[in-house]
Amino acid sequence: MEIRKLLNNRILKNVTLLVSGTAIAQIILMLFQLVLRRLYSPEVFGAFSVYMSIVGILVILSTMRYELAVVLPKDDRKASGLVAGGILISLAINILVLIITIIFKAYIIKWLDFPAEYGYWLYFVPLSTFLFSTYQFFNYWLTRNSAFKAISINKVSRRLSEGIVQTIFGAVKSASGLFTGDIVGNAANITAGFYQAKRKGFTFSNLSWRKIKASLRRYSSFPKYQTIPAVLNTASMLLPIFLINKFYSSETAGYFDLSRQMLIVPISFITASLSQVLLKELSDRVKNNAKLTPSILKTAMYLSIGIIPFMAVIMIWGEGLFSFFFSETWRVSGSYSAILAPAFAVQFIVSPLSISFTVLEKLKVLAAWQICYFGAVLALLSLSYLPITHFLAIYTGINIVAYTIYFLLIINCTRKYDKRTGNES
Repeated sequence: MEIRKLLNNRILKNVTLLVSGTAIAQIILMLFQLVLRRLYSPEVFGAFSVYMSIVGILVILSTMRYELAVVLPKDDRKASGLVAGGILISLAINILVLIITIIFKAYIIKWLDFPAEYGYWLYFVPLSTFLFSTYQFFNYWLTRNSAFKAISINKVSRRLSEGIVQTIFGAVKSASGLFTGDIVGNAANITAGFYQAKRKGFTFSNLSWRKIKASLRRYSSFPKYQTIPAVLNTASMLLPIFLINKFYSSETAGYFDLSRQMLIVPISFITASLSQVLLKELSDRVKNNAKLTPSILKTAMYLSIGIIPFMAVIMIWGEGLFSFFFSETWRVSGSYSAILAPAFAVQFIVSPLSISFTVLEKLKVLAAWQICYFGAVLALLSLSYLPITHFLAIYTGINIVAYTIYFLLIINCTRKYDKRTGNES
């Protein structure tokens, strides 16, 4: 009876559909990594990890978190207004970023300790950012319409196009292949995403500037209370890349990047997929005045069961696995992964559950945690004298403590909601 109930669970079905596509995309990514890590040096990957870290931070600024609000309106026209308005905002911001880059490129290279020979990459950061942020809006439109199969297809098309381009450029010894592949992958994502969104009823027609402004104004709490904290939260996750590049070397950053690729990137895609499903599911529960806490606790339990064996393997056999699959050159990445594994396990369990703050519009609580977390990670600035393994161990400890507090805050908010609506068990 319990098994039948589990199989009929809507969250589980949607997560399975979305994660299956994500899993295929990640398998494609990992297979290409087996080739790419032999075509590009650790130094090139180190520079690319800094490039992608900049993009990751700017994407938050570009969307101003309006993409999260696309799921919430009952009226599709208001949701369409958020998509259109968000894309226009992203375009304006990235044009400004391009102008700043052109004027201050030399200062940016010096401040980041970015390899001068790859300095021209920075001109393409705004393009990567705009393309990715644009897809985010179509992606959440698909989430709004429970089009999880379409989202899965888009993930696969992105990884295939990205990997093929990166491999071709790597074969001819062009270091620019990594960021070019990212741009092509994002372009494929937008093409597929827009087509899928149109099939689900999205249209730019019948949208006036007045309607767009009204939609943006209605959900202005997202840029007010989420943009800067979300930037700080993303910076907290990406700051180690900058610090390792600055404190140690681009080569060390390259080793760390592979560890991150094999740990946090698959995890982040799965948690992002689960967050999308939970965003839709919890939004529906709130509309129906149903309780939230049981869903949160069950999801946390399933995630814990899924991640523990994977992380145990990394902690015990990480070095051997990395040297076997990526060549002896990358054995160091295996040792880094063994240190980082517990932190990413906790992050894997807790991150998708944080979407409950968005659903309940408890953005101030979320913002407070994000600011505190950034402050804790920023403390790593004072540890430049430490060996890299000690640096990573302290970073792991910070993450475990921070995400444990995060989980307790989530449960506190959902229980208060359940009690307020008379659904507390």
